[in-house]
Amino acid sequence: MPSGLLSTSNITPLLANTASEPYAGYLLLAVMMLLAVGFACAPLVLSAILAPKKPGEIKESAFECGLESKGDPWVQFKVQYYLYALAFVIFDIEVVFLYPWAVAFTGLSFPAFLAMGVFILLLAESLIYLWIKGVLTWK
Repeated sequence: MPSGLLSTSNITPLLANTASEPYAGYLLLAVMMLLAVGFACAPLVLSAILAPKKPGEIKESAFECGLESKGDPWVQFKVQYYLYALAFVIFDIEVVFLYPWAVAFTGLSFPAFLAMGVFILLLAESLIYLWIKGVLTWK
């Protein structure tokens, strides 16, 4: 009889405990969520407690690339820059969906092919719309 870590004799008591307590798996999930929130919030709390607090005119001024700022730091940007960045994000995310589909292309059914065809047509429509609106022309 095997006595290693992967033997069935070691797993059987674990399965018996989870059968009697159906929500025991959620306890592990709750602990993991608390750890994740703790790891995210701990640096923020520690920096608020331990960071030196010496406000001054120089520290509170706007800072750009090591140079002194000229003028008001609150400058309005053209909406075109925002739309250009948004179009980049849309087509960048497209790759996340297209790559797995292309890798598993030969094993997929016709509905999967049709769904990705509709997805690609919607992306092509958005590209044509952006092109017509002049978002892709950089001035």
